[in-house]
Amino acid sequence: MKSGSAMKGWHGVSCILPASGVIMTGWRCWPGIRSVDDALFSRAAKASGAVAFALSLEKAHFSGPVGEMGLLKPDYRVDDIIDMLAPGDREDFVAALVSGDIDLRVRMVGEEGAVRYLRFIGSRAGGDSLTGLVLPAGRFSMDARDQLDRETRVSDAVEGGEILAHYQPIIALETGVLAGFEALARWDRPGVGIIGPDDFLPLANDLDLLEQIGDQVREAAARDLAAWRKTAASAPLFMSANASVGELLSEGFADRLISAVTKAGLRAGTYKLEIAETEIMREPDRAASIIAELKAAGIQIALDDFGTGYSSLSRLDEFSFDTVKIDRYFVRAMSTSASAAKVVESVLQLAKHYGMTVVAEGIELAETADQLAGMGCDYGQGFRYAGAVAPELAAEIVRSGLPGRIKPPLG
Repeated sequence: MKSGSAMKGWHGVSCILPASGVIMTGWRCWPGIRSVDDALFSRAAKASGAVAFALSLEKAHFSGPVGEMGLLKPDYRVDDIIDMLAPGDREDFVAALVSGDIDLRVRMVGEEGAVRYLRFIGSRAGGDSLTGLVLPAGRFSMDARDQLDRETRVSDAVEGGEILAHYQPIIALETGVLAGFEALARWDRPGVGIIGPDDFLPLANDLDLLEQIGDQVREAAARDLAAWRKTAASAPLFMSANASVGELLSEGFADRLISAVTKAGLRAGTYKLEIAETEIMREPDRAASIIAELKAAGIQIALDDFGTGYSSLSRLDEFSFDTVKIDRYFVRAMSTSASAAKVVESVLQLAKHYGMTVVAEGIELAETADQLAGMGCDYGQGFRYAGAVAPELAAEIVRSGLPGRIKPPLG
């Protein structure tokens, strides 16, 4: 067959054989095939359980053994099909609907409740419809089903407002009084209670929900700090909130954060953005530009987990950080390790040289707090004082100005 000649494929869709010897079925290049008999192709596709589809932005039509997909009928609203997909696959599926072609593997919960792997292969031959084949690729294992359930729960939690900002107090080590808070994401799951970040943030990252969670926590932190400062106007409270370098470099990040801080009416210097040392060095030049924009708007920048990276030392002056946070590993080890204590001492000297304040993370013992205060460390946080607490308890801490260990011990 010559290049450019046409033939009929399954369901009568035109097939073109380009110069490369790859058949175009109207929805898909089938590599390695140079000729095909229409009836043979049709039988092979049906034997594999393939289902033909036509998708628009509103309607979905399937022609073939739809029971293999867990469907009970040939016609659906596209929104209903999207709702059957695993949360982590929905965004890619929607994007494919408006693109020129599709080759997408998804996980779908059929109407009978079973979960399947499906592969959508198709193209837009003209008009608004995307046409092609759905190829079933087996059912989920139990582990995969559990993963899908976790994805669904996390996605629903984000959309349902269950991911909240909790606040860990930051204490002035010299006086032992409250100086500020660090905002941390917590999942307040109904019927379960508070769930820590390690149990949902990695999955949220896989689902591309980390930026949405981060925005919600950072905005809540600005609002709550503004409210607390009204009840304790004389207290020099500040708020720290975290961002990954991916969030920092995302489109519109600086504008959104500046808008949240401005809308809350916070004074310059009372809101700090924390970025981990290892994170910031992934894209130092781009990060420096955005950091400069944030600082110009009165938002301070804290270098988190300092001491765990390898190349930031030479760039401290370039970034003009306001605060350095000493990683908890060195703080916890300093009472028993001379080398860890030396690292802490060196960080303190370096920070003072650059005019930065220092926060020590992971303080668990009164002796450690006293040792750090004697070394000139400005602030500390950790279970010596309190873990992350709900906004209501944080507000009570602001009103009472509780020094020392905050009861009850919440983590």
